[in-house]
Amino acid sequence: MVSLDRQERLELDLGSWQVSEEFVAAYLEAVGDGSPVCFEHRLAPPLALAARGLGGLLEKLELPPGAIHSVQEIETKQPVPFGAEVTAQAVVGPSRRRGGMELLAVNLSLQDGKGATALESKSTVLVLDRLSEATAISERPAREEKGSTAKAGGHYAQATALPGVTRTVTQAQLDAYAEVSGDRNPLHLDAAFAATTMFGGIIAHGMLTLAFISEMMALKFGRAWLETGGLKVRFKGAARPGDRVETRGNITKEEPVPSGMRLTCSVSAHEPEQGQELITGFATVELKNT
Repeated sequence: MVSLDRQERLELDLGSWQVSEEFVAAYLEAVGDGSPVCFEHRLAPPLALAARGLGGLLEKLELPPGAIHSVQEIETKQPVPFGAEVTAQAVVGPSRRRGGMELLAVNLSLQDGKGATALESKSTVLVLDRLSEATAISERPAREEKGSTAKAGGHYAQATALPGVTRTVTQAQLDAYAEVSGDRNPLHLDAAFAATTMFGGIIAHGMLTLAFISEMMALKFGRAWLETGGLKVRFKGAARPGDRVETRGNITKEEPVPSGMRLTCSVSAHEPEQGQELITGFATVELKNT
């Protein structure tokens, strides 16, 4: 196991696995996604691939049990069909100290059987010393990448809001997600341990809550999301068992690309009863010319 407290850059080979139909079905069941999109096109959802890769990383990386996800970026390079074999590598940056936080940056890359990059993922993991640091995190929203030539307005940006997804988080769901993803952080599973943390109890995996946003994108864009989907989000709060989570999304920008049109969507997930924002950021998808 590799410790968080280290100052060198580390490259890890996470091995290969088959993206089986059974794995995709188990993942979709765990996140509560009943959409037929993945099985209609027989393509794995981007977040299932990222979750499986991060789970493989956690088998080799020794993180404190109270570590939490802060920022997540995902970019789909190639669609991954059912039955394909993928290979994963990770680059783990040196730990950095900032105030009461320990930060760790992780870059994950998945290659298909032909050696082509299928997905790239960038994660920031935090270990917090004080509850006050959680507030500081929530005050820094995700930003769009600089240098974009996208313009507001246009045919797609005038469209209605994306179809929202509503899910109620359960402990059984957290247990199932831990099993399929490999993320068995006791913060999500062990009530006695979670009660000793700044959260005071069990919270949902950030990637599980993010899966609700991915489902929203798949419902709107179908195969295009599975083939080209990208996310750049910040986790601002945590859902708990019993919480109802709702997603929102709007197409905000569009820009031409060689294959057609690239859309940027503002996306978020929130818990309406307490009015708590859980995730904010952006999603991108490319629609091909027909």
